[in-house]
Amino acid sequence: MYFTIFLAAVICGKILLSYFQVGGFFFMSFMDSFYGGKNVYETSEGYEKLMIFYLCIHLALEVVYIGSSCTPMEIINIGSILLYVGLFFLNKTKHKLYVVWGTMWEILLHAVLGSVFMGYNCGFFFWIFSLVAMSFVPLYIPLYNVFLRSMATVYVVSNCIIFVLLKFFSEHGMLPSRYNASPQVANVMYFINASLSLGTVVGQLIFYSYSVSKYNATLKRMNETDYLTGLYNRKYMIGLFNKEIDRMDSGESGDISIAILDIDFFKKINDTYGHNAGDEILIDLANMFRSEGEGKYMVARWGGEEFAILGSYDLSYEAFCEEMRSLNKKIATTGFIADNNELTVTVSIGTAHYEKGETIVDIIKKADDRLYEAKETGRNKVIS
Repeated sequence: MYFTIFLAAVICGKILLSYFQVGGFFFMSFMDSFYGGKNVYETSEGYEKLMIFYLCIHLALEVVYIGSSCTPMEIINIGSILLYVGLFFLNKTKHKLYVVWGTMWEILLHAVLGSVFMGYNCGFFFWIFSLVAMSFVPLYIPLYNVFLRSMATVYVVSNCIIFVLLKFFSEHGMLPSRYNASPQVANVMYFINASLSLGTVVGQLIFYSYSVSKYNATLKRMNETDYLTGLYNRKYMIGLFNKEIDRMDSGESGDISIAILDIDFFKKINDTYGHNAGDEILIDLANMFRSEGEGKYMVARWGGEEFAILGSYDLSYEAFCEEMRSLNKKIATTGFIADNNELTVTVSIGTAHYEKGETIVDIIKKADDRLYEAKETGRNKVIS
């Protein structure tokens, strides 16, 4: 009896871990494909470890089946072992999707045959519902690969048909009973299967929710930041400008100070040293902006070699202009390494601050005009 309960726990644990792994791979593959990232099926290392894990589990199960004299499951499990050996080598090729589906079908068949030979009352049928959830939730999403959705449809329908047939055969005494577990053991296995299958579904829903939240955060970050520098982009900064104006119009205290910064002779840097060197300069400047401006101002890439800077609301316009002069001086005295060349970079800056009744367009125009003045009168200076 205790040996059979141990058998039930091993099988259920194996299936539970399998569903978490396979369901997670399906969902992450969808999300990575949808957002243009690297498909997880292209990553062999994770699945290689998974195949080794499954092989170890089935080798252990083979010992259990032999010990319990369950001859059909001994033979079936040998088939599972051979399947995972094949999938292990298939995983080294480009056919990673076959590895996924091979794993899914093996889990289903092993659970079904466990029901057939160990008895329907052991509750292995609960895993059919979990399998449906594992394939249905991540694959039935708009814009997903039509072929995979078709395969998922076949898989879901197959699960439903198998469940109905298992129930029908059980009700009519058409399942073999020679290797059935005793009623007491069957009740224990029924409870274990019901609990773990429900836990699997709940766990997967939590996993999906977390993954969706994570990808939404990534998408939000991509929408708000510049790909090259990691700074906020123009769209996000305009939104911040408008929020600050609304705050001031509502009567709150503080100031709105902005600056437009332009790298002097940036085209010459690109033409002389190449665009990679120009990109390195932009990245180095972005890092400097982050370190110098922490707690005092925020910087966004405005476009090309231009950056927009928004001062903290509690920073006066005079103090903000002083910060810009300090930044201008630091940039001019810093040696930048770009494409193995040491370069001297200077910037021109035009500043402006909000006056009641102005719009964001008005403030930006003032800063732009002063930037133009700085560039026309020698560059490497701040006009406020």
